[in-house]
Amino acid sequence: MLSNAPISGLDLMALMADTAAAWASARLPGGVRLSACESFRLAEGFAVDDVEVESWAVVEDRQAVTVSVFATAPQQGGGRRMAGSGRFTFTTLPSERKFRA
Repeated sequence: MLSNAPISGLDLMALMADTAAAWASARLPGGVRLSACESFRLAEGFAVDDVEVESWAVVEDRQAVTVSVFATAPQQGGGRRMAGSGRFTFTTLPSERKFRA
């Protein structure tokens, strides 16, 4: 639950969702909408400014794309740790869908 997330949790969630939406918008024609958030996890004890976000498509076709997003943050002693992960599905807007006859 987000009520248990660190203060910067909402900022990280927005950053991750924006990253996923940008990925989907670049690959789907026209406008997109978020149709599902299949999973979302946040860790505690990180600064949003230190977070690096990466994303890629897991499933993709002409009308929908599912994007996995991972955020990592530096950890004490070197290396990086998971700050958050999510899986978002975006679809084209209904008015812009093209179906085969």
